Amino acid sequence: MRLCLCFLAILLMLGNGQLAHAVTNTAMLRVQEGTAALLRGQYEQAIDAFDRALSEGNLSSERIASIHSDRGVAKWRLHRYEDALADLNKSIELDDSSASAFNNRATILTELGRFDEAIRDLNRAITLAPGYGAAFNNRGNAHFQLGKYPEALNDYSRATQLLPANAIPYNGRAQVQELLGRPYTGLRYITRAIALNGKYTAAYRNRAILYQRLERNDEALSDYEQLIKLDPEDADLYIGRGQVQMSNGKPRGASKDFTKAIEIDPISAQGYLGRGTANIALKKYDQAIDDLTQAITLETELAAAYVKRAEAYFYSDEEETAKADLSKALELQPKSADAYKLQGEMSEASENLPEAIASYKKALEYDPFIEGVKNTLNRLGAEEAAPHAAINEPVKGWEVINPVSNRYVATNPEFPKLKVLLEMHGEGQPKILDWTPLSEHLNGIGLLRYAAGLPPNALSQDQLFELVAIIDVRKSKVISIEPYLIGGNEAKWAWSQNGVVVTDAEGVVSAHELRPKPKPKPKPRPRQRYDDRWYDYDDEPRRYRRRRPEGLFDWLFN
Repeated sequence: MRLCLCFLAILLMLGNGQLAHAVTNTAMLRVQEGTAALLRGQYEQAIDAFDRALSEGNLSSERIASIHSDRGVAKWRLHRYEDALADLNKSIELDDSSASAFNNRATILTELGRFDEAIRDLNRAITLAPGYGAAFNNRGNAHFQLGKYPEALNDYSRATQLLPANAIPYNGRAQVQELLGRPYTGLRYITRAIALNGKYTAAYRNRAILYQRLERNDEALSDYEQLIKLDPEDADLYIGRGQVQMSNGKPRGASKDFTKAIEIDPISAQGYLGRGTANIALKKYDQAIDDLTQAITLETELAAAYVKRAEAYFYSDEEETAKADLSKALELQPKSADAYKLQGEMSEASENLPEAIASYKKALEYDPFIEGVKNTLNRLGAEEAAPHAAINEPVKGWEVINPVSNRYVATNPEFPKLKVLLEMHGEGQPKILDWTPLSEHLNGIGLLRYAAGLPPNALSQDQLFELVAIIDVRKSKVISIEPYLIGGNEAKWAWSQNGVVVTDAEGVVSAHELRPKPKPKPKPRPRQRYDDRWYDYDDEPRRYRRRRPEGLFDWLFN
């Protein structure tokens, strides 16, 4: 009897083990279903599968923690941020050694605007997994949102090292470089992002902004038009295209774009500012005032809107109201060259020439290239404004001025229409090193090499940044600014008859067609011998014999 009971107990134990095994297998199938659905973007199905996996139980705490993390990601994708955060909190409570869980929670905290907490989580993720490229990229995003651009740049740079085939961190690097005043460097990285992922719309959007900043309007317009086809309900895209159209002198087309932006987003201050500016160009001053008033209502410290509304009031002969707006604009932005230019125009209209001249000179002080002001001063017979002092000795006619804090411009009296905004990559002031005009096929192209500063805590001059501005002096245009030496690492420049390809130390490539490719010379046609002799023959083998055509139709149709 005792033997039978023992045997029965053994059977029951085996049965319980098999049952537990079956439950575990079922739960794992649900986990696999959830993971597959998550990867397919079927987030509701993923959540349902993860719910069933958790309810069917008998899983390890590490597995349960992983399920909570993945379910949190699915909820985040559905914008259920608080629910997602609860899942990630549970995941980390069960297993605080998972770098991915800390990374995922940081992503949700970033969405909720809790950037400092996100950075703490990402620090923990990187400590657990020092080669975790996604965590570096996400920490870059959090630093970017906090306005900590050097820290963001360091994180994005590390992410591109760890994920060299991923476009996302290159896009982040491009955005930061643009905000740090390095649009050409930004363009190099955004081009890399697009080369890695030709369907990456965020990169195309940022490239359009960079083209706009660099006044490469045709290229900016092309990008905006493609983006609008993909997302016709994005107000910012119409604002961008409208701004480019204004730069191209097409206010009617710009006005239509700004109107469309306002229809999509009725509280867009930039939309109203843009349409107001277009209406001034179209001499619709009352409509411009209405638009600019709305822009100011929506964004009370928008200095550009006060300047443009002052302009509209001035053209509407409401001088006192215009002066009040101009005063407000200068209070908000004391170094506004546009405001001082308008102030000069108003003083000139009132025949107060001394005040007009003083205002025009002030405009030139803050923007030495502002359109039309130098010519106006010459017309008024005023002494030219004192030029900005060069910060170092000229090199082959080139000198550097510092018209605005932390912005440097290279000029040369030989090319009066040309301004070269010098990108800086380190501490210190720029210094012109050399000017090399090219010849033969690339005649009219010049290379301006300059020192662009030392990195922080540099130990020697060997770590100096050196950049080269590629300039088309015929068109008074800066084509690009490319690396020559970055922290002691030399870039490779490969020249051809019509352009150059620059590859930096990281392998990021920029290609520039500087002159059109020469058209291939047509191959000489072999000389044809024209013979007016006509021949016929019969079946009998004999020498061909000549016959004359019998009439006009023989000449034409035979």
